[in-house]
Amino acid sequence: MTNLAAAACRRAPIFLVAAFALLPLAEPAQAQKSGGSITVGQELDIPGFDPLKVGVYDTSTFTAAAAIFDTLVTLDDKGEAAPKLAESWTHSDDYKTWTFKLRKGVTFHDGTPFNAQAFKENFDRQKDPANKCRCAFYITNVKEVLAPDEYTVVYNLTDPSVNLPATITIQSQNNVVHSPTAWKTKGDDYNRNPVGTGPYILKSWTAGDRMVLEKNPNYWDKGRPYLDRIVLKPLPDAQSRFASLQSGEVDIIWDDENDADNIMKAQKDPKLTVHTYKGSGAQVYAFNTKVAPFDDVRVRQALVMAIDRPKMSQAISNGLSRPASNPYGDGSWVKCKDDGALPYDVEKAKALLKDYGKPVEFKMLVTATPRGRMIGQVLQQFWKRAGAAMEIDQVDQATIPSRAFSRQFQLTPWRIVDLADPDPQMYANFRTGSPLALAGFSDPELDRLLDHARVTADVGQRTEDYCAISRLINKEAIWFWTFQNTYYALSSAKLKGFPKIYNSVIDVSNTWLE
Repeated sequence: MTNLAAAACRRAPIFLVAAFALLPLAEPAQAQKSGGSITVGQELDIPGFDPLKVGVYDTSTFTAAAAIFDTLVTLDDKGEAAPKLAESWTHSDDYKTWTFKLRKGVTFHDGTPFNAQAFKENFDRQKDPANKCRCAFYITNVKEVLAPDEYTVVYNLTDPSVNLPATITIQSQNNVVHSPTAWKTKGDDYNRNPVGTGPYILKSWTAGDRMVLEKNPNYWDKGRPYLDRIVLKPLPDAQSRFASLQSGEVDIIWDDENDADNIMKAQKDPKLTVHTYKGSGAQVYAFNTKVAPFDDVRVRQALVMAIDRPKMSQAISNGLSRPASNPYGDGSWVKCKDDGALPYDVEKAKALLKDYGKPVEFKMLVTATPRGRMIGQVLQQFWKRAGAAMEIDQVDQATIPSRAFSRQFQLTPWRIVDLADPDPQMYANFRTGSPLALAGFSDPELDRLLDHARVTADVGQRTEDYCAISRLINKEAIWFWTFQNTYYALSSAKLKGFPKIYNSVIDVSNTWLE
């Protein structure tokens, strides 16, 4: 291991940059039991799986993708990169070339072979400018993927990446591996007929009702999966989800601290288990700086300074929500002595709005759920005290991404999810020209910092860059952060083998029933 890599591992334990020997996937400590089925209560109905159609996967899609597909690399219980479809990997001295040796004998659900050419076709399809995939901006740092032989994949990067294996573990639109034969033969229908190499195969899918996944009898990881069937059921209302868990209609649900009462009830119920993971990232909001009144920094700063995060946490989550002052959070290796957070100061907020000199009236998108309405009402009251009038625009949660991507908003909720490295999301969210830069803000210094943070392999320098990025974003108030990410899943106590909620993914693909 180089001195640089050793430093990275000390400063950021989730990085693992040395070459891997062939290692088996970690086995859970408890004795696994085969058979049975579970139902997952999800927040959203899944829009599809074809990256060209959906652009970016949401949290509900992640759960299904983790069962249907595999990634090259996974994260083990220590948060370190571990083999999956790739058995081992090495890097060049400058960290600009990574070579992965693939697992042999793996087939897609349609019987076609998984190999280096199939992986390369996945990458090329996303990268091809003719396909105009929003997903392409997440892989701008990858110059090309080569397949020099049947079981070798080579990433050639535009800039060094000291921790590439850890960054490609999330079951996202960019990382899961689809069958090229399937998308070519199914065409537009592929979006709802995905084919991967994963432990479960899509059996049926009724939009708005349920998706049924059945055990892959030919899965490469012999002895897995344990369950015969997984049913994914969209239950957008948090109370309905929890009631379904209590009644036994579902076996596991996604939840967050905004449903604090449910979490506390589950903690006291011996029939239920609460799974918690404090990740990196934050719950965030983006101002559209291209439209009034948010084209003026004074208005943006005033609204941010009017937010009392501890009081907001108490109001919406009985104090469970952890205030955030930057987009990284305590779960990140980026630690800032000075992140440039604007202070809570209602009088200063009032002065800024008075200096602006015009009425401040705007709409904010919120989800048409009790949780969304409560958050909207709390913010509405904070801003009213400062002299701004916010109208709550309630929309179906599934429409927020399309509204955001088409810039049909003045202020929208968003989330920076837990990832091993800040680069993919920070670059996509804030670099000039990114289709995902929701604020529409452009600044040469911000671009320089984002570019530099991905070209140096020095962890200390990268930390300085990301802290400077935080200071600039906080000063310009183009986005603001309310709370750090704490991920929750509530399950039946009979469900075993549930892993840490890395990357915000509720992954039930290796669970079993007691």
